[in-house]
Amino acid sequence: MCRQRFSDEDIEMIINMFFAFGGFFGALDRSKFSIEDTILEFAKNLDKEKVDFHSQNIRMWHKVLTHGITPKEFLKELSAFSEQEL
Repeated sequence: MCRQRFSDEDIEMIINMFFAFGGFFGALDRSKFSIEDTILEFAKNLDKEKVDFHSQNIRMWHKVLTHGITPKEFLKELSAFSEQEL
């Protein structure tokens, strides 16, 4: 099932992330995920220089995955969001 939804690179990233931060794919309610809130939080934390880009990026992906959103789905939604904002 996983290999049908995720690339080998995605699976490796997901496993490493869940080992580091805990949780599992779909652990949180998907309906409570907001791409806008996630992007704003990402930008706000980078502006405050709380964490570096790489660390912030990993945290964002962890949040996405624990809400049951695949990398492909997120990137598609991110693209649509960025086009809407322009």
